[in-house]
Amino acid sequence: MLVALSGIEGEWVHLDAALDLAERLRAELTALFVEDANLLRASMLPCVREIGRASAQSRQLEFASLERGLKMAAAEAESRLRQGAEPRALRYSFQVMRGRPVSRLLDLAERLDAVLLAPPAWEQRRPAASRPIAVVYDASAEAERALALAAGLARGAGSPLHLLIPAADDTAYRRYLALVREQVAGLALSGERIVPDTALADRINRLDAGLLVLHAASGFDATMLDRLRNRLRCDLLLLR
Repeated sequence: MLVALSGIEGEWVHLDAALDLAERLRAELTALFVEDANLLRASMLPCVREIGRASAQSRQLEFASLERGLKMAAAEAESRLRQGAEPRALRYSFQVMRGRPVSRLLDLAERLDAVLLAPPAWEQRRPAASRPIAVVYDASAEAERALALAAGLARGAGSPLHLLIPAADDTAYRRYLALVREQVAGLALSGERIVPDTALADRINRLDAGLLVLHAASGFDATMLDRLRNRLRCDLLLLR
């Protein structure tokens, strides 16, 4: 499983969530620290300034200072990964890359089974326990795998399962819902028809889901995933 870090304030809770999920899935965890290329480029512009958190004073954003800060943050991220993984006997690895966070993450994810995309930094993480787990389901082989994982997580967390079904019509939607109901007997189950676009985030947020499970063949390209992730208030687990 892959999780991205970038040194932003408060993101250690995302790493903790990835460690918890990797432990439950018995998966190896790869942490990718992405040095944001757009931010580094912006630091070269004379008009770009930063405001000190404690002083509230404005000053020039300097490339060298920003680069040093990112290296320090990467070192801390690697240390926290080691401290979290070793007591759980988790296999783990750590990499540093430069680029746009989501695109670099998806490039690396071609070789991995799952990617955990955390909500944007301005969203306050809340405990996921008992909040619904949402999964996109279209009866494909990839969707069956996503459903099995989501159902297992829902059972472990005591959470309801919510299906997001991109069905062509109500008849197909009801057929898919009935099919899943047989497979997840004992779980609280609900569902709705969807269109695979970024408006999906609004539905997930209204549901107050704790996690969205999405398979890579669901029709979302890298740009749509980036937009979706920036509007979600919960983690997005993408299965490759």
